[in-house]
Amino acid sequence: MPTFTNENSALGDMGGHSGQLELGFLLPILLGIVLATGTYLVCRETGAHTICIPVGLLIGFVAMSLCFVAEKERHMLIEDETSCISDSPNKAMRPNFWVWLRLQGFFLASAVPVFVGLVFFGDPVFELYRQAYEIKLGG
Repeated sequence: MPTFTNENSALGDMGGHSGQLELGFLLPILLGIVLATGTYLVCRETGAHTICIPVGLLIGFVAMSLCFVAEKERHMLIEDETSCISDSPNKAMRPNFWVWLRLQGFFLASAVPVFVGLVFFGDPVFELYRQAYEIKLGG
């Protein structure tokens, strides 16, 4: 008669993803959209395109690297736990350079098109807003 030392081991995995490295694509895309929009607004307000765009990209790269390091630390904690014989083997992919590169790619794939779209489509809207604001103040 088998004895189970883990309450989930008798029931199986039950669809859980324990031990899996969860670096999805939603966080990099959302961060890319927010940073691209913020960078565009700062560039538009200050006119310092040459410094604001690299700073915005650098902030995004640093944020994605911090997310990667946090998931890597979480993975190391899961990996070091003692597992029961009845537990399923740990199927988590190891955080490596390619996972980090994938995060950076998702960030760039979302930030660059949003920023370019804002520059091409946002500039005329921004100019109309400024003209309407000047008319309101002047009249």
